Amino acid sequence: MTARQVLRPGAITGRAVPTRRTLLRSGGAALAAAGFGPLLAACGESQGGGSGAAARVEDTQAGTAGAVIRPISERRHLLGDLRLSYIAGTGPGDVQNKLLSGALDVASMGPIGAAVSLAAGADVLIFSTSLANHVRWLVPENSPYRRIEDLRGKQIATPPKNSDAYRSTQLASAVGGIDFEREYHAHPGAVLAGLSLFERGDVDAIVTIEPNATRLVAKGARQLTTVTDLWRHGSGSDSDLLLNGQGAKRGWVERNERTAAALAELRLRAHQYIHDRPGILAELHQYYGIPAAEKKAIALLPERLVGIYPTEWAGASFTSMRDQLRVAAKVGLIKAVPDKTVYRNLG
Repeated sequence: MTARQVLRPGAITGRAVPTRRTLLRSGGAALAAAGFGPLLAACGESQGGGSGAAARVEDTQAGTAGAVIRPISERRHLLGDLRLSYIAGTGPGDVQNKLLSGALDVASMGPIGAAVSLAAGADVLIFSTSLANHVRWLVPENSPYRRIEDLRGKQIATPPKNSDAYRSTQLASAVGGIDFEREYHAHPGAVLAGLSLFERGDVDAIVTIEPNATRLVAKGARQLTTVTDLWRHGSGSDSDLLLNGQGAKRGWVERNERTAAALAELRLRAHQYIHDRPGILAELHQYYGIPAAEKKAIALLPERLVGIYPTEWAGASFTSMRDQLRVAAKVGLIKAVPDKTVYRNLG
């Protein structure tokens, strides 16, 4: 599908270590992409130059926090002269694979994933904000476990290993002295698969993203903590933890700088709209995959989700990414902080 509507770039500006061996085992997973089916809604390759150049972007599915960005952008006429080709994906992990394979021009990418990709020869540049960390640890309502430490040795459903959600879980656990992969029996997989495991009682806990965490809380699940809270406690930081930004191959950004800048501004405008009118998240519940019958979950959306849409792409975001890379190198998630910066402000 092609969307055209007027966005002028520049209208908005941003304002003792755990065991490492297991952590390192997942380092190259970002490049483990399998074959891909036919691309959906293709409208041509990016030709470089102006903000009217086509860009193949992820069409986030229901059950992911980014699912409301497209309807807000289209309803509020925020697209300007951007020409977007929406490519279907299956959520965390899959979109990163599609970016690295070339099926997408732009997709969500966190700083650790970008560093892993760079070390493997794929030069990814994060040029825009996307989402603050929204990964939650939950247990059933009647669970005897009160802290994540109580879950050592237990079965945990998680997002895919090459997702930003999984990597941030490893990172936030590591700063608290926990080797996530060694101390827990993780069951990585698609987000919906993890939900099924949890709801059937096949696992003791779930590490999952929004809006799925809110749906589970509304049904009685108990939230033990968040990855952001674990990060703050272990690192001593009081800042938000950025989950990911919009990333692309560095060469694509350099050839399409105006398009990338317009995409960055589009995201900030959509996020600002959410902050100004948080009730829109409840109105758009169907895009999150939440049916009208789940009234309690819908009512919780504005309260629980508004904070995960950052309204700046500047100092705080860059500090978060620098800190994540520094700690990731220290605990062995990456071999070293990349010499080449993996993020950029296009102005």
